[in-house]
Amino acid sequence: MKKLSLSLIVLLALSIFSCSSKKDSTKTESSNTKEVETTASSYAYDPAQTVVSFTAFKTTDKVGVSGRFQEFEVKTSKESVSNPSDILSGLTFEIPINSLETNDKSRNGKIIEHFFGSMVNTSKITGVVKSFSNGKALVDIALNGITKEVALDAKVSDNIILLKGNIDMSNWDALGAIEALNKICYDLHKGADGKSKLWSDVDLVIKSKLAAQ
Repeated sequence: MKKLSLSLIVLLALSIFSCSSKKDSTKTESSNTKEVETTASSYAYDPAQTVVSFTAFKTTDKVGVSGRFQEFEVKTSKESVSNPSDILSGLTFEIPINSLETNDKSRNGKIIEHFFGSMVNTSKITGVVKSFSNGKALVDIALNGITKEVALDAKVSDNIILLKGNIDMSNWDALGAIEALNKICYDLHKGADGKSKLWSDVDLVIKSKLAAQ
């Protein structure tokens, strides 16, 4: 079993949310990147080539606010595989919530203190990829003392793995945490109608380029 540390950001995860008076212009890091696909006899997981980004939503108009985690630890069941998709099966991960980055220091602190701080024993988000087949990756994600399975759309093209999906924080009994964050950021979550809102669902985009061997 191989342990890897990431300095960019993580697999899975998760959250979240906006708390800034600045213009929310953070882009997901995988959106405008061109990749050169590679064919090889074997592939290995490369933490430096993995990006996990999220988009949370505020105001009644559902304005997106994007971010990422800059650190995480991953363990894979195999050091190398002949089929790139096989690297996912049994993969486990830990994401320290204090590595959250939304390109706004004040917002980062409010999310960590008031959102994650309102949860039970959530200094890290943990999980495991249970299976990958038929265009779906089934992933167990644990936070707030609760483990839930989520299904992410999955696409593999040569050594490029792309996972996308939408998760709802209510499944982890985290509506109280959302309310706590929205309270501290009440005015910043107001839209043109003057109503303040922080949505419970979050979009995930996970992209990993495996090292060809």
